[in-house]
Parts: sequence; structure tokens; C-alpha cells
Amino acid sequence: MSVESPQIDPVLSALAVPSPITAPQAQDDASSRRNFLGMATAVAATAATVGLLGTNARAQGGGGGPVPAGDIAILKFLAAAELLEDDLWAQYAELATNNAGFHDALSAIDPSLPRYIRDDRNDERSHALLINAYLASIGETPVNLDPFRTLPSARTQGAEQRGRLTNLTNLTVDTSWFFRYRGAGNPDFGDTFPQLVNITGRSTIPTSNALNANQLQTLAHSAAFHFCAIEQGGSSLYSNLIIKAQHPVTKRILSSIGPTEVYHFAVFHKTLEGVFGFTSGDGLVFPDLRSNQALAEVVMPQPCKFLNPNFPLCSIIRPTGDANAGAVAAAVGLLNSGLFKGQSRVFINAAVGLATAADAAG
Repeated sequence: MSVESPQIDPVLSALAVPSPITAPQAQDDASSRRNFLGMATAVAATAATVGLLGTNARAQGGGGGPVPAGDIAILKFLAAAELLEDDLWAQYAELATNNAGFHDALSAIDPSLPRYIRDDRNDERSHALLINAYLASIGETPVNLDPFRTLPSARTQGAEQRGRLTNLTNLTVDTSWFFRYRGAGNPDFGDTFPQLVNITGRSTIPTSNALNANQLQTLAHSAAFHFCAIEQGGSSLYSNLIIKAQHPVTKRILSSIGPTEVYHFAVFHKTLEGVFGFTSGDGLVFPDLRSNQALAEVVMPQPCKFLNPNFPLCSIIRPTGDANAGAVAAAVGLLNSGLFKGQSRVFINAAVGLATAADAAG
């Protein structure tokens, strides 16, 4: 989950006008909201959403007393986020396994990439199932995104033809994290970083059976950077939300799932050592990381500013502050990346409502 866009303004602006819908909605807006949040009132992107996501005060959270409303908000947002990750990783897994050309292009970067993709998909699904099961166990309505599975699948070999939540065909992939983790700067202190590769408005999956080898390799290279962008964002998100959690079980869930996001980031970051340089047919240039070990092999987070610029530099996950790593920042980053292109306005409303409630917790 990319968290590089720190402002909520773009989302609020988007909510002021209808969003484009490229696939029919399964239900009307009000019904979709009820299915998404388990409540009859509409979700707005305001702090008032917190009151609509309150916990059942009679329910015990597996020890530690009733689960606070803020913790419920955090868990519901994370359940939604993990369902979205399950959806995008499912698309990658189907094609990495069953599309021979895409499989070979990914394997040219790292032979283990198709396996890593499948395993990541299984992990994200397990996260969503666990969080929803816990919500149900304390009397809360699990998050259900099925009404929003309205986006089409890629019409290509290996892709299952079913409704999707996410769109992988027109992505702007943040690659600034590559330099961020190799320097002493930290976005929490206002530091900014250039893009390693300018992946803008690109598909990261095959959309045709007629693609040539160069086109497939362009997709695979772009996807390899998207894998990292998603997982580094999740690493920051969990690090941000865990300090807002109050209930011991919520803390245990976040402190146990969060490190797996870091694990995923580390694994996919390592695979980039196999990225070889080439230029796509339409001018997208990829660096030759395979021949630049001095740069590519710096996969451990380099010490950076943390807490106070006068303190010693420290190797950490970054950013972790609300402005860059909170739930709203994550939602805005995903929206700006194009991952939700074609989704309905009600979906955006609901996603930002959940994110706002999660950020207000604690």
C-alpha cells in the first residue's frame, strides 16, 4: 500500500464530482454502503465517521475488556486494505502462474518471483480472513467488499474472468522509496526523494495475448517495482497504526501482521537486484541494477533521522507519521496511483471514511 501522497485534499476534491465508472455497479450506492460497512447511514470523509464505527460495548475482545471504537475503526480499515491487497495479488498470481510469457519475463528478473507472488497473495488473504473473523467474534460486522468487485479482469491467457476490486492496467508506480531507504532522509521530517524509474500510466499485467517479448518484459519490470511499492507502504501503515491501538488483542494483531508486510517488502526489494537495464519500445528506461551491485545490494534500511534530527541516525521503517504513513495517506496514495481507476464514487467515499476513522483512533 503506497503511502507517498500525504495530503487528503486530492481525495476530497475527487469526492466533489462523480467518479468515472467503467463497469456496472452491483448495487445502488446506499445498498453498497450497507454491505461495505454494515450500517444504513452513508459514510462521509469526515472525523464524524468515528462515531459510526463504534464497537459493541457488551462484547469482550478476548481478554482486556471491551474493544474501543478506535480499535474497531483500525481493524475495519485494515480488513479492507488486506482485501484490496488480496485482490491485486490474486491478479498477479494468476498471471505469474498461468501466463507463460509473463511468467518467463518475471523469472528473467528473479526465478523465484512467481513463487513469491503466490505466497504473498496467500499471506494477504490470511490477514483479511483473520481480522474479519476477530471482528465477527466480538459482535462487529466483518468488512465485505464483494459489492465493489465490478472492475473487469484482463482479457488474456491465465486471468480468471471475474469481478475485481483493483485495476492494474493504468498505474503510476512510486519508486522514490528506493532512494529513501538508501539515505539519511525521512519523509516525516519533510525530506523528498526522486523517482528511480518514471512508471506513469502503465499496465503492470498483460492485457493481450499478442504482446511481444519487449512488451512483456516492460510489464514485468514495472510490476517488480510495484510489488515493492505496495509492501513498503504496508510496512509504514502498520507501524503507524499500532501506536494508536489500545486493546491488547488489537495490538497483538497489528504487531503480528505488520512484520509480515516488512518481510514481503524485504523479499521483493531483494529481487530488484536482478533488474537488468533496457528501454521499452515507447521510451521507458529501466536502470541496470544487476550490474550496479553497489546500489542494488543496499537492501538493509540505512540509518536515517528519527524522532529528533539531533538524535543519532537510526535504521527504521519510514515514514511512520500520520501525514505520510497514516490510513488516509495510504488511501490517497492508492487512489493517486490509479489502482482504483474505474471504481465508483461510493467506493471512494467508503474507503476514505474508513481511513479517516482509523487515523482518528487512539
